[in-house]
Formats: sequence, structure tokens, C-alpha cells
Amino acid sequence: MPSLLPSQPKFFDLFEKASANLLESARALQDLLEHYDDVEQKCARITQLEEVGDGIVHEVTALAHTALIAPVDNEDAQRLIIAVDDALDGIEAAAVRMAIFRIEQPTERARQMAALIYSGAQEVHEAMPCLRNRRQHDKMRAHIVQINQVENEADQLLRQGLEELVGRRDDLFNLIRWKEIYEHLEVCTDRLEDVGDYLQGVLIKNA
Repeated sequence: MPSLLPSQPKFFDLFEKASANLLESARALQDLLEHYDDVEQKCARITQLEEVGDGIVHEVTALAHTALIAPVDNEDAQRLIIAVDDALDGIEAAAVRMAIFRIEQPTERARQMAALIYSGAQEVHEAMPCLRNRRQHDKMRAHIVQINQVENEADQLLRQGLEELVGRRDDLFNLIRWKEIYEHLEVCTDRLEDVGDYLQGVLIKNA
């Protein structure tokens, strides 16, 4: 039988489980770039976290199909959890390319972007529990503003990083591999901004 009210806290639990997993993945990426050793092992850990995220997406989808009463619209729930998962995918893609391209040492721009990703993931993780209580919605809005700021700063770092690569365009191999890594890192912040946008949409619908 479809569940009723008991399904509501399960949704919130899964959203928060997803944001905690995202934060752990962002922390692992930052550790990879700040302490660049055991690269294969650290990348494997990030891949494991991405697979955990896939499992949470499946849990939310299954719950949405069995719950008669949900705390948020089913379509919004799917968009929200998929945006979190897309951010996870971006983190893994950036990390894996560090290994594939045999990066000797991360650039300072890459470290700065990883720090921004961690900051954005932290804001997402702190915003997610605010879904449980309307009295926390103002607090959530403040986190959404910070998530958007992270994305703006990442855009600037991407531009700076690309300008630096073009300034050394005699090294074509470095330009190609770092351009792709920078773009994957920046995409992570785009997906974090998507999470913020969907949270904002939920606030508007439940105002």
C-alpha cells in the first residue's frame, strides 16, 4: 500500500543524505588537490561517493512513486535530487581527469576552484534541512545567495585560468588538458547553482 504521512520525513532524510554525500565528495576533491598523492586511490574514493549518490537518486524516485503525500512536488523532488547528483558527477569527472591526464601537480587555480566547490557544497548541505520547517526558509534563502556567489566566483576563476593557459599557448598539451579540467570544475558550481535554483522554486511554491 502507498505510504501517507510517514513518507514525508523519509524525503527529507534522503535529501539530507544526498547533500551530506555531496559535501563528502567535495571534501575528497579538495583533499586530492591540496594533498596531491595517492591519486588513484583518492579518485576511487570519489567514484564510490558518486555511486552512493546514484543509489540515493533511485531511493527518492522509488519513494516518489509510492508516497501519496510528499513534502514537495514529485517533479521538484526529482529535479532537486538529480541536480545534486549532477554536481557529484562533475566532481568525479574533474578528479578522474586528473588521473587520466597524468597531472603532475594541480595549479593554484584548480585548488581555488576546488575550495569554492567545497564552499558551495557546504551551503547546500546547510540549506537542505531548512526544507523541513517553513520558519527556516529565510535561513535557506541566505544559503541560496551564497551558492550563487560561489558560482559567480568560479566563473571568474575559470576565465583567469583560461587566460593563463592561453598566455602559455606554446605548451599545447597543457592547454588542452587543463582547459578540460577547469571546465569540469566550473560545471560543478553550475550544478550547485541549479540545486539552489530548485530550492528557491520550492520556497516559492510553498510560500
